[in-house]
Amino acid sequence: MIDSQLIMLEGLPSTGKTTNARFIHTQLERNNINAEWVHEIAMPQPVLFFDEIGMTRDEYDELIKAYPGVAGILNNIAVFQESTVGIHLPEIQWFHEDEIDSKVYEALLEFDVWHFPLDKYKKFALEKWASFTKKVLRNKDRVYIIDSAIFQFQIFTFLFQNRPYEELESFIGQIIDIIRPLNPCLIFLHRKNTEATIDYLENDRGTSYLEYIWQRDKAQPYYADKPQGAESFKQFMRDYADMADSLFKDFPARKLSVEISDKNWDYLEDKMLSFLNINRVHAPEFIPPNGVYINEEFGYIISVDGLSFTDPTDKARALIPKSQSEFYVDWLPTILRFENERIIISGSQIVERWTTTGMIYYKSKK
Repeated sequence: MIDSQLIMLEGLPSTGKTTNARFIHTQLERNNINAEWVHEIAMPQPVLFFDEIGMTRDEYDELIKAYPGVAGILNNIAVFQESTVGIHLPEIQWFHEDEIDSKVYEALLEFDVWHFPLDKYKKFALEKWASFTKKVLRNKDRVYIIDSAIFQFQIFTFLFQNRPYEELESFIGQIIDIIRPLNPCLIFLHRKNTEATIDYLENDRGTSYLEYIWQRDKAQPYYADKPQGAESFKQFMRDYADMADSLFKDFPARKLSVEISDKNWDYLEDKMLSFLNINRVHAPEFIPPNGVYINEEFGYIISVDGLSFTDPTDKARALIPKSQSEFYVDWLPTILRFENERIIISGSQIVERWTTTGMIYYKSKK
């Protein structure tokens, strides 16, 4: 049986990290192993920084002194580490927008981690990893799956700042030292050459997607001496791949290289299951009740048709049976539970409000 409490998946974008994180999560649970998938954009994210405010405890205390009226709200949603404090912005935007005025919000934005200098980021990131490790160790019977965290997010962070590989390697070494008590293992998904992944990404998502990513990040120092547009992002991918390959070769724990070019997913899935020492268990054969389900408070609609559904963002998604009443959502850590003519959202929440744990959608009578 699996002897690791932390399974990490890494690889370039469009190499199947999310798909296989979902696969591994379902297989662990079908083997009666308590498992939790920590999605890249989980809310709040325990080890990464998306839309997050980061302060030292002293800075947080000063903010509360300046705006005592919001102390109750912030104390309730803040995540306190040893010497730092994290506040996830969507929790304010979604649930407390009317209670926190613009002055407080602007004051919070001054501590956006995305704009931290790298040395400050390192301190906050290491404390997050330490807090996450302590949490996992308190849950000895649970296995955690996490994607894009130890390599991808760190490579982006360091490469954007044009920092040398040796500095990145040293920092990831510090993270590995922190998580070592979890007996971590790494699955690295890749194609035979980087150009194949770049071509796949461009064909799958379109050149406009590559242009969008470049537009989003073009102010980063990395792009200062690069050509404009999609070609610049392609170069970023090549540099990213070189760093990821080197990090994988030097990773000092159990690891598995999964080359995906031939798309023989049954074989590759079996290879991963063997590495994790768990058996393949096929999904039970259940179908959810078809229909249109509505959350009137937010105007969200879920349309279910067999083992597929359209989510409130109008995106078609697959459903994977977990039990007669519960269905995993492909690509997401979300679960739809069908009960008494309604859907109740469970699993883990991501930064899409319709996935809020406990949210209820009632079946339309029309």
